[in-house]
Amino acid sequence: MTSTSTPVFAGSIPTNYERYLGPMLFEPFALDLAKRLKEEQLKTVLELACGTGRVTKHLIPLLDENGKLFATDLNPDMIEVARTKVGDSRIVWQVVDAQELPYQDEQFDHVICQFGVMFLPDKLKALKEACRVLQNGGRLLFNTWDDLAHNEHSFLIQRVLCDIMKENAPDFLEKGPFSMYDQKATHDLVKAAGFEKIHIETVSKTATFESIDNIVKGYLEGSPLAAFINKLDEQLQTTIKQRVTEEVINTYGKDNHHFPMQAILCSAYK
Repeated sequence: MTSTSTPVFAGSIPTNYERYLGPMLFEPFALDLAKRLKEEQLKTVLELACGTGRVTKHLIPLLDENGKLFATDLNPDMIEVARTKVGDSRIVWQVVDAQELPYQDEQFDHVICQFGVMFLPDKLKALKEACRVLQNGGRLLFNTWDDLAHNEHSFLIQRVLCDIMKENAPDFLEKGPFSMYDQKATHDLVKAAGFEKIHIETVSKTATFESIDNIVKGYLEGSPLAAFINKLDEQLQTTIKQRVTEEVINTYGKDNHHFPMQAILCSAYK
């Protein structure tokens, strides 16, 4: 396979990501994260890999009146899209590398991340940084995707690419978003970073989409796969899109606008 594990969220990808994948894949899990924080006091919050603001907008109603939410991402284009969707004077938008946090020790009461930890080259370093900037008793909350076997909507995309492109198929899905599903390994990693009271669980949700086109455009135009596919000749791009459409219909039916999806949730304290 061709290595595309380093995600590229730039150009038109963030807009398409938010338009097609945001409501379908990420909103249900964003609501789940926010629900788990409703009984807590959020005064100074750090959100890592905020993307287009799917979680950010649900954190604002939970934030203290005089609180601050530092919404950060490594990709400036993602933050620019988020700014147009979420507005509040308590938000501080910043381009930040989660592995090199520019914050003081014990600055935050919560560190939150939705579907971002999987992409970090040095996950232990990033989690140690999260621990450093958390106050004693502060909470870390993040989710990652379960493996492709439990997320057939993504597995079928990978299946089509491998079938058509053979050894030249991109490996982004396997080595990127769906690479951190081992719950024991995640537990051990979080523990090694200095956290305790670690709880990991499986979270199942149902995706809802307006049309099959949303899945096709979401993955092929609104994810880092787009950076790879856009380099192919037009005929091959058309073939891939047609095959993905056929696979979605064969798997879920032409009139069914729902599919199951599954993630891993990790909660821990300093």
